[in-house]
Order: sequence, then C-alpha cells, then structure tokens
Amino acid sequence: MLPGEWESPLHATDVAKAGVSAAWPAIVGDDVWWVETRPEEQGRRVIVSEKRGDLIAAPWSAHHMVHEYGGRSYLGIPTQSGFILYFVNKSDQRIYQATECSAPIPITAESGREYRYAELICVGDEIWCVREHVKDHRTTRDIIAISDSGTIRTLHTGFQFYAHLRISPDGNHLSWVSWEHPMMPWDGTRLYCAEVNNGQLLSPKVLAGSDTNPVLSPEWIDSQNLIYIDESSGWWNPWQVTIDGVRSQIIDEKSEWGFPAWQLGYVGVAVLNDGNFIALHGPVDNRKVALVNPKTRTFRDFSTEFTSFSPTFAAIKSRIVLFAANNANFSTLIELDRDSMKVGRVIRPNPLPIDVSYAPDISEMAIPGKGREVRVILHRPKHPDHVAQAATPLLIQVHGGPTAHSFAVPKLDYLYWTTRGFTIADVNYGGSTGYGSSYRHLLDGQWGVVDYEDVISTVEYLVSHGIADSTKVFIEGGSAGGFTVLNALVHSNVFAAGADYYGVAELSMLATDTHDFESRYLDSMIGPYPARKDLYDERSPLTHADKLNTPLIIFQGTEDMVVPPSQSEAFRDVCVKKKIKHKYFAFEGEGHGFVRAESIITSLEESLRFFGEAGGFSPKL
Repeated sequence: MLPGEWESPLHATDVAKAGVSAAWPAIVGDDVWWVETRPEEQGRRVIVSEKRGDLIAAPWSAHHMVHEYGGRSYLGIPTQSGFILYFVNKSDQRIYQATECSAPIPITAESGREYRYAELICVGDEIWCVREHVKDHRTTRDIIAISDSGTIRTLHTGFQFYAHLRISPDGNHLSWVSWEHPMMPWDGTRLYCAEVNNGQLLSPKVLAGSDTNPVLSPEWIDSQNLIYIDESSGWWNPWQVTIDGVRSQIIDEKSEWGFPAWQLGYVGVAVLNDGNFIALHGPVDNRKVALVNPKTRTFRDFSTEFTSFSPTFAAIKSRIVLFAANNANFSTLIELDRDSMKVGRVIRPNPLPIDVSYAPDISEMAIPGKGREVRVILHRPKHPDHVAQAATPLLIQVHGGPTAHSFAVPKLDYLYWTTRGFTIADVNYGGSTGYGSSYRHLLDGQWGVVDYEDVISTVEYLVSHGIADSTKVFIEGGSAGGFTVLNALVHSNVFAAGADYYGVAELSMLATDTHDFESRYLDSMIGPYPARKDLYDERSPLTHADKLNTPLIIFQGTEDMVVPPSQSEAFRDVCVKKKIKHKYFAFEGEGHGFVRAESIITSLEESLRFFGEAGGFSPKL
C-alpha cells in the first residue's frame, strides 16, 4: 500500500475527542490547578483542580479577550476554608469570584464586552490587573485595582500596552512591562517600576529595555532586585536589575530563554524560596528546564525525558509545575523535584492516543535557502505495518505569527497525516523565534518574501533528496501561515493543492481592518502604511491571484477578529472566477483558531479528501 493510503487508527473524530488541550498551571495552597480547552464542549475553557476536579461548571468558560489572543484568565487564592477563585468569563468578559461553597458572582459591571481584564494579581484585599477598553475603533488600556464589591481605582494609564504585573515581596513596588505602537513585544519594550504608597503608584521609572531591546517576564527575587529576560546580547537571556536600574547579565548563552509574548500570562522566570529561579532554554528540538543561581551565575538542568516545555510554568516555595512534551507524550503536566533535579511526579498524563509504534521520528535540519539557512523540523511517516520505501507525499506546515516557531514534538493533527504515510515538514522560516534575534529579524521589511522563499527552498530540497514525491506536495497554514501558503501558491507551481486557514490575502485590508494589538505589526515587517502602500500591494497574495492555478481549500471562522472573513472570501471569489478546484468552509461561532469538535473534524477530513483528489490517490478517512 502506497504512502498516503495507509490505514490509520487515528480518525478525525479521535483527534477532536483527544484534542483537549491544557495550559496555565498554578499552585494554589497544596493543590494544583490548570485550564482545559474541551472541543466536545464547544471549546469551553474549564479551570481544573487536581484535588477537586472542575472548578467551574457549564456554561462558565475562563477566557479573556485582551489583545484578542487570551492567556492566563484566572487567579486562585488559598484560604483556611478552601480557596477564592477569580476568573474572566468568555461570554461577557466580566471578572467573577467563586469559592468552594459558592457559585460565581460578578465583581465587574456588564459592559457588552467593551471592558476586558488580564494579568490578575492579588494586592492586599484588591485585585490589580490590566484593563482593556475596546469601543468602536479605539482601544485603551490601564492598570486598575478592583475590590470584591466592584469598586475600581485607576492605578496607571497612558501607555498603549501593559503586561507582567508583579508586586514586590514587601509590597512597596510594582513592576510591569509596557510598549507603544508601532512596537510589538518582541521589537522593543520597557521594564517599569513604581513605588506603592497608600495603594497608589508613584514615580514610575524605566529599569531596562528600549525600542530595540524587548525585555520580558520580570520577577522579584527580593524586595530590591528583579530577574527578567533581556535581549541585549542578541539572545533572550536572564538578567538582574535593581530598583535603582543597575543591570547585570546572569547567563550569557546563545540560546533563547525568552518567548514571543503573544498571550498575557506567559512566564520566562519563576523564583524559588532559596533565591534560585527556574527558566527554560536550549535549542528548539531539545529544550531544558534550568535551575539558576543568580549569585554564582551558574545553572543546572533538570534531568527529564521531555524535550519541550510551555512558558506557562509556576513555582511557589520549592514546588515547580509545568507542561512538558516529548516524542511519546503530548503536553503533560508534571511536578519537578528540586532535590533530585528530576521529574517528581506526573500530575496530568497525556500520552499519544495511539500505540507508540505510530510515533513519528522527528528531527530538525538546516537546509540551504536563498543565501541563508532554513530551519525545518521533519516528521517522518510511521506505521508498524508499512515502510516508506521511496519518496512520500509531503505536507508543508507553515506556522502562524509569523513571530513564532514550531517545536520538535508530535502534534495530534500531525499524527493524522504521518500515520497515513505523509512526511510533514514544519518550516521555521527566516523570521521565526527560537534562533536568536538575528534570525528573527530576517523578516524585517521582508514578510511576503523570505517566508515563502524558505518554503519553496524546503520543497526543492526534500524533493531533490528523494524524501518527497514531487507530484504529491501539499501545503497548509493558518493566519500568518495562511498568508505564506497563499504567496507560495501564487508564486510557484510546486504544490498539488493547498489548505488556507483564515489566512491573510490582502495586506492593506489587514492594516486597516484588524485589532489594536497587531494594528502596527506590519510597520516592521513591510513598512509604514499608507506611506509604503506599494509594498503592501506587491506582497499581497491577492495582487498576484491571476497566477493561481493550484486547487485550494479554505477554512474560516465567522467571528475572527484578527483576520476577518473578508480575507478568505476574497480568495474564494478568485477561485470561483478562475474556475479553480476549491472548497470553502465558514465555521459559525469560531474565531481565530478552531476549538469546536465539528470544526476540527470537518477541516481534517475535508483536507485529506481534497489532497487525495488533487494528488491522484485514495486516502482512507
């Protein structure tokens, strides 16, 4: 049986059913909490306790909409009688309070989702947080204090963006990170510190960061010093700064200890009670958890079987919990043992839903591109009953962002393809994170060029080396990845078919019709708009749509506020006009990324069927 037609034990319904994702762990007293996104419950996000099970029942769903991408949406506070839970509810974006004995009650007013809240921390008897106000086409943000009775005090205003709120151990200072348009949080940010006096913020000052140094994730190591992530060296590394602004580098390593701050709540540092701290580092295909001693400026890695870790970890005193993955396990919640420097226990197992004999061989490779190396993660087809004797169908995966990267670990939807005989090439094109600032800045002024060129270079290399069948090369990607998919299709003829998930088709439309967080993102990747409208037109796939000849399947959420449906509809109309084989699916109620079971099932099955028809083979659903 030929690759692409192998019978897989993994069906789209299994992917949707097993596709419960988990993130945002917290240590609350002697308990551990996290959030699960459940496709079979219409994508409801449930706060789960290791000891108590689900902490919020339907229809409650913990998800804030700040920056439109969400993030950590809850805060747990241990009490003598149990706990107090604060969370942002998705449907109305109000903050609710709940206890072990009481149902959620709102502490913020109804606003029709105009007001959103994130970065909740407890300061005295108040909740301090970031508030976002979205009305018509204007968005503002501030730091506020909220009492349980709903009284709100404004603590700081005047910056466009706020993140990483942290109160010092003695309660005398508040630190945070801010940035302004047209910067993104990976372009340039500043670490601020303000005095706290009678509940007010006084004399805020900059401790670190600039328009060219994106600092991240400050944490107080004591009442006079902060640990944070700084990129002065060309890599996101751990640094220390005093409240007087005296900076020093703790670790100097050509490895990324930071992350692109797409979601509020990401962390790069967690401080332990012995004065050491936890952080993540290492290459994309072999990440490590480090225990860092800031006094000696040395670190030791924990010994684990895992190779990828989420920047959502938590630590209190000497306890450390985080989500980890490897070739045989999806994102698994573990607790590390500080004394043995090993995994102490597995809290939430998450093995592959099929036998490990189907687990693909995954490796990173550097291939020659147009005057630069291209980083590619290869997922080889794997099946206990079949061996790929020759070139296989190839599915190019293009990650979104574009300021992001893919990791060298299995993904549930990838297994759907590799168990059927597809090779997957996950392209970390120039501009991706994970490889230092120089690689990330390859996309400066070059989005719509470097990314699709690196994709084409990947295809040419894998075909020429006998890995990919040139007649069965496919491509898919979402959002910014969808933009690259569309450009690769209109600028080449190497693909048998493509799948576009809510991709950007026309850049001027995106520049003038997207949400505030990314409204100036294109300034650095293309140029200021409308001053460089010529570049926006030249880089837009829609401009070159007359060259499209490749079959295309398109998926779009009707409630996508990041890439509006008009973008996908534009390419659908091109396909209709040119009579190109295509399919178009608009999923009601879905936003930027699909979380409902029926959407996941439909997109997988329809893509597989569509690719089979385009490539002349008969895959089994």
